[in-house]
Amino acid sequence: MRNRPDQLSVRGERDLLCGDDGAVTMVFAVCASLMIGTMCMAIDAIHYEMTQARMQMALDVATLSAGADLAHYDTTKPADLAQWQKDARAYYDVNMPSGYMSLNLKASDFAAQVTGAPATGQTIKLSATGTMPLIAPVIFANKSAQDGSGNSSGGQSPANPDTANVSASNAALRLPKSTLELVMVLDNTGSMSDYANSKDHSQGTKITGLRLAAQNLVTSLFSVTGNDSYIGLVPFTTMVNVKNALQPSGKWLSRTFAYNDQHMSMTTNSSWKGSGWGGCAVEPRDAQTYLHADAYQPASSPGFTPFYYNVPKNGFSVYSYTTSSKNGTTTCKISSSPTVTLGAPLTYLKSGSVTTSCGTTFSGKTPPAIYDQWYVNTSSTTTTTYDQNGNTNFGTNGPCNIAPALFLSKDKSALTTAISNMQAAGSTLIPTGLLWGWRMLESAWSDNVAGTGNGFISTDTTLPRPETTQGLQRVVIVLSDGQNDPGGSTGIMPPQAFNGLSGVGKADLLAYNVTRADDGSLLTSPQRPGSMGQVGDLNAFQLAVCSAMKQDGIIIYSITFGDYGTDPGNAQATMQSCASPGNYYHAPSNATLDQIFQQIAGNLGVLRLTQ
Repeated sequence: MRNRPDQLSVRGERDLLCGDDGAVTMVFAVCASLMIGTMCMAIDAIHYEMTQARMQMALDVATLSAGADLAHYDTTKPADLAQWQKDARAYYDVNMPSGYMSLNLKASDFAAQVTGAPATGQTIKLSATGTMPLIAPVIFANKSAQDGSGNSSGGQSPANPDTANVSASNAALRLPKSTLELVMVLDNTGSMSDYANSKDHSQGTKITGLRLAAQNLVTSLFSVTGNDSYIGLVPFTTMVNVKNALQPSGKWLSRTFAYNDQHMSMTTNSSWKGSGWGGCAVEPRDAQTYLHADAYQPASSPGFTPFYYNVPKNGFSVYSYTTSSKNGTTTCKISSSPTVTLGAPLTYLKSGSVTTSCGTTFSGKTPPAIYDQWYVNTSSTTTTTYDQNGNTNFGTNGPCNIAPALFLSKDKSALTTAISNMQAAGSTLIPTGLLWGWRMLESAWSDNVAGTGNGFISTDTTLPRPETTQGLQRVVIVLSDGQNDPGGSTGIMPPQAFNGLSGVGKADLLAYNVTRADDGSLLTSPQRPGSMGQVGDLNAFQLAVCSAMKQDGIIIYSITFGDYGTDPGNAQATMQSCASPGNYYHAPSNATLDQIFQQIAGNLGVLRLTQ
């Protein structure tokens, strides 16, 4: 008797379960499922570890990059903070490809925070949490909470058991760099006495704001525990006063004068106020009378020469004259026998003028570019002291009446005092300041390298350190409130033939291998030689100096200060090109200037991942 089909089917299943062959088959099926599930769990764990590792790596890179990026933002301002956070996410995304291991990371799941002050240290914290799909729950059809890694470390979203959370976080500490040589090259010209804001005088003058910002920078850098920072100061006009920074008897200074080899003295003549060397030097010129964008060495030849302003070769002649008026006509009577003074390079001790009150000179011609004669009205009782350019505002250093430069120092008191001594007077040659700032960072100018008495004056004769010193950061901050301008031939500004670049009696600017921006011609071109009277030529030389400094490994921060208007002399463009990439700032006010100095203080730092 045959069984019915349904009975055959039921028996087959029972046989399958109870028979030996059937048992083996079912065990295999169960084991295979377990193996596949286990393998899926292992794959999930591998995916989790790979994703988390890649996420952490991307976050570490983003943290360091975002820390460096802080140099370009003031994160106390909401707009700057938002942009910095956007940049931080962009740094992360570059190193974490979209959809990596099917990771989903929403904008709200990424956080970037910064706390602290740039000058004293900032903490950067980044975190990210995303979700990745799991394979194992699909195989097991398990809706209970599971860990994507096979244990409790990953954690699974209770809202969606088919995914696992993957997170990473870290923190970095951004501290001022512990090995730092910094020189501040600061504009001390006459325009710095103007109000920083023409509409709001409560901020004070620009020189007042500069003093405060520079002193705050010094305080910030020296307040960092364990710092090994040295700071130097180079105030500049058309010259730099190095009398307190270098020995006048050192090899760097040649005390012979091509312009006038007679009647010169390095020491002060008590009979003549302003005589002797005031502390300013003239840049060396080679045999072709070319200037070079060079730090030189103290023993270089030709060396620097002392700067004397307007020294007549044959002595200084003082003519007496009287005036009389008759029928509306003024007559001048000038003595034919002048008083000739030798060894008085700067002043005479009675009032007078280049021309007489009749509008004539002794020779009846236009006064020479280098004045060698003066006229004194004998009927005058005035005893005002003038120099030969009609300036009554000079001090004990004559035309070198600039706050002295201070070599690299850790003495906060000495630095703040030197900064407070800065005064606004004179005209502008930015490259002169830059060149002396560069020399303060050149190891060839240390007393140990140059020889005793030849390098910069310092209690630490190893300064400046060798350029190969591990971890050494060499930095110049240069600030100016206007364009290069050597000044005119009258008034308190020195004429173009008298400054730290041209020397005494030269108004040319012949600089080796320096190219103009406008037409590509050289400053040494016979068809168009460089001139101290051309702002474009001065800008070209400044950029040559900046380029040489950067090639020497010096980091340059440049700051323009005040209202430049339409910038006809390309002063701002020149300062921007002078700076190392990303290191140009403009300060329209004293308050902004202080913020910029503090920002730079924070930039002079290192980043360290702390977790």
